[in-house]
This record gives sequence, structure tokens and C-alpha cells, in this order.
Amino acid sequence: MKKFFIVFSILALSLILASCSSEPTCPEDEPTDLEAMYHLSGNYYQVFVRSFADGSGDGVGDFIGIKENLDYFEALGIDGLWLMPIHPTTSKHGYDVLDYYDVNPEYGSMADFEALLDAANERGITIIIDFILNHTSEQHPWFQAFLDGEHPYDDYYRRIDGDDPRLDSHGHLWHALGDGEYYAGWFGGYMPDLNWSNPEVQDEMVAIAKFWMDKGVGGFRLDAALHLQSVGEVPDYYNAFDENMFELAYWEARVKEAYPEAYIVGEIWESFGVYNHFYQALDSPLHFEFGHHVVNSIRRGHNADYVNDLIYWHYQAQEAAEDYRDYAVEAPFLRNHDQNRIASSSSPGTPNLGDNHEQLRLAAEMLLTAPGNPFIYYGEELGMKGEAWGNPPIWDESIHLPFLWDNDYQATWPIDDWDFEDPYNDDVDPLPVQQEDPDSLFNVYRRLLNLRQDSWALKYGTIHAYEDNDRYLQGFYRILDVDAEHQDIVLVLHNLSDDIIPLFDFDLPESILYYSEYDFDNVMAPYSTLIFQIDPNESNLVDDYEE
Repeated sequence: MKKFFIVFSILALSLILASCSSEPTCPEDEPTDLEAMYHLSGNYYQVFVRSFADGSGDGVGDFIGIKENLDYFEALGIDGLWLMPIHPTTSKHGYDVLDYYDVNPEYGSMADFEALLDAANERGITIIIDFILNHTSEQHPWFQAFLDGEHPYDDYYRRIDGDDPRLDSHGHLWHALGDGEYYAGWFGGYMPDLNWSNPEVQDEMVAIAKFWMDKGVGGFRLDAALHLQSVGEVPDYYNAFDENMFELAYWEARVKEAYPEAYIVGEIWESFGVYNHFYQALDSPLHFEFGHHVVNSIRRGHNADYVNDLIYWHYQAQEAAEDYRDYAVEAPFLRNHDQNRIASSSSPGTPNLGDNHEQLRLAAEMLLTAPGNPFIYYGEELGMKGEAWGNPPIWDESIHLPFLWDNDYQATWPIDDWDFEDPYNDDVDPLPVQQEDPDSLFNVYRRLLNLRQDSWALKYGTIHAYEDNDRYLQGFYRILDVDAEHQDIVLVLHNLSDDIIPLFDFDLPESILYYSEYDFDNVMAPYSTLIFQIDPNESNLVDDYEE
């Protein structure tokens, strides 16, 4: 590939040269009007409790382990934790709930969880928990009462008889009850679907949310939020999508009535054109297309439309949210607990970045400069590996492997049950090694997450294309313009290629907030990022991009 020179416009050059400091323009304490407008914004970290930190010494991660490592999250630059299911369950993953009003005893007691909440809230770290509102365990007392026909639970789940046409068109969703009747279970018979057409179920799920909010939980990640009223479960004369949206919005409105500050995130595992509509019922539908967009761009080494797509998503989200909330809180992520980890080998339809440090670094940089609240799956900051579709006996468990503490907090499940060592992460440096290495992936995440906390533009700003983008160089401005006192602008440049991009010669460090390579020498390294601070007092970018 030939080398490409960045040709900055006279305007862009003057803006960068005019910047007099490498510090963000915002003060330490954010003004109240920003807090009021953007109280939901922050950096979020997804925790699989079982695998994160073992505080009790039994090999299983727990609430004590998380509480005793809150310093880690503060140093990393995390504002909020999403705890994957914490309720009693029959499974390792926890998505088949036995009791919505209690915690998994393997993770500790309710007192342990409350202590974690108190300690996190004291540090300004929000905790949201997984809320499995679509289905329960088949062993849940509600379902057992449903099987016995006990009122009111006889209508808590969906039931049809053998003559119903839904059996012909969507038979895989229905599971035999006996006596010619069937119950719905989108995710299998062991997780029966609740009947969201029943007002008593709606009331119960609101009561559960309030129970946890009363304890200090800051919000919820709603599991399977697209399936409350699924096609094939409701009769054909219903519009399943509209019914689903109505029930979800109704639930959110009642929760927000009691707790206006609650942060409601939803799993809508669909294309952007589908989940973008859910700003009617959620603060943040998780952005499933973003991670594939980033990975595909890096794997190809070019994408002339990367920034254009970010801009399209951003403004479509603002438009979708306009009638329902103050502003859209996007929720980009690279990978989650249902997907191959980003550092693992590819599988059909799910490309990943392998062991290439520079590519993994660029993926982190692309995530942490995009608009919205970035969500980071635990261990991604270390480059941990795992395959969602690996072979038994490690299928599923391999993407939930223990965080690499390499100290007394090291969880050991499920390795204790295997007859071999972890086949995925033996060549991944554990946290203590990466903390000491300034070029480690961990320190890339740490630097950028902390920068996001300090930069109004990166945390809250809109996005506008850089004027000299091409297939290999993709750049954008992040601009915050609340009023004359609250303006901030940064310029982000990504080199998607495997070659260096030389820059013209001027005193770059005066305006640089971040660069990928510590031995920076007036070039953009392959798969690298530069972030410049732009002085809004010396630019007309705010006026140029004013709508």
C-alpha cells in the first residue's frame, strides 16, 4: 500500500495550531445544567459476577470481590457497572430466574450485595443489574403454580390449545403441557415466557424494579426486550412489534415515575433500523451493529463510510428519541457475553481481530471515541479470548472465563471442573503485567476511559465528519455546544490501514490529547488514533455545524 499524506485544510491547521494546551477545556466540576441534561452519560463495564473477582476464596466470583476491587474501576475510568444476572438460578449464566427478590447465594448474601451498592454509590459508580423480564425458570414458583392451575398464576404464562394456528407456523416456540395444551418459551422450554398481556404480570415486574431501585440500584439492562410480545406468541391479529413497544414503554414510564434518574438499557438484538425505534421505551438500546462495523473496517484496512455511518446512527437516534426523552443515549459496544470475544478467531458471520495488538488497540480507540455510553465486556481491556461457538465441554463457558487477576481474587471456575487448563488465555498477559506496560491494551483503555471522563466533547458531544477523510483516514469532530460557557471541540483521526500516514511538521504535542504510539514522531502509525483539542474560542466550527 502506498503512503498517504494528510492534507489538512487551512482552517483545520489554524484550529490545531491555535490550541494552547493538551488539557480538555472543561473544568473538574461539571456545571449543573450539563448534569441535568446528561445525567445518564458515562463509561459502563459489563461484569459476569461468577468470573470477575473471588472475595470469599471458593473459586467463584462474588459481590465481596467486586466491592473490594472498586479501586480498579475508578482507576480504569468506569462510571457504571452492569452486573449480569444476580438472582437465584439453576444455570451458570443465570438467565433462568428462580426468585426476582433475592440474590444468587453463590455470589453472597443480600447484605453483601447491599454493601456493594453502598460502596459503589459512595464513589459515584452506578450499578445497573440484568432484569430478565421476558421469562423465568421452569422451576420458578410462579410457573409451578401455573402448571397446577393456581390463581392468579394460571395466567402468568402464555397458554394455547392444540387447535391454535400458531402451532403450525411457530411450533418451535411452543412446548407441551399435556392434555393438548402448550406454553410459550422463546428461548426453550426450561425458560417459559411470561404473559405480558396480563396486567398482573406488568404490575409484578414494576414492583420488582422498584424493589431493587429502593436498595440503590441505578437502573436495569433489560434482557430479550424485543420478545415480550413475540411474533408467533400473540395472535396474528395483533401487531407484535407495536404491542411489545407499548408494554415496554408502559413499564418504563411507571419505573421512571418513581425513579426519574433510572437508567434503562435494552437488549434488542436486531439491525439498527429495528432497535433505533426503541428510544420510545428505553434510554439506550444496545448498539449491536457498532462492533461489527468497527471490526469489519479494521479487518479490511479501509472503510470510506465508517464516519458517515457513525453520523447517520447518531442523528437518527436523536430524531428517534426526540418525542420521548431529552436526548438519545447511544450504547456502542464491541462484544458481549453472547458473542466471540474480539481477540478470538473468526467464525462465520462474526469476524474478530485475533492476536494483533495494534488492531485490538484501534478497536478500543474507535469504541471509546464514538458518541454515547461505551459498554465494555469484562476482560476486553486485557485482550481476553473465548469463542461463543466453540466445542463442548467449553461451549459458552469459554466466553465467560475468569478475569485474569493473577492474585488472590482470581476466580477458578469452570477450570476446576475441567480436566485441562484454560486453552484460550494462557498467552494473554494478566492484569499486573499489563498495568506495568505503558503500551499494553489495558493502558489504552485506561487512558481513553479517563480522557472521556474529563472531556465534555468526547462524553457528550455531537459528531461531524472531518473534511479530508478517505478510505484509510477516517476522522471526525466531537462538538459540545450548550452555550458560550460550555463549548468543547476535539478532532479524532483513525488510521484504518496497515501503513503509516505521515503528518506535516509542526508542534503537534501542543494540541494532542491522545496518540496511540508513545514514540510518536510526526506520523500516524498503522491502525492508530490521534485526538486533538480544538480551542472553540479560536474556531468557527460551532457556527459551521450549527443546525
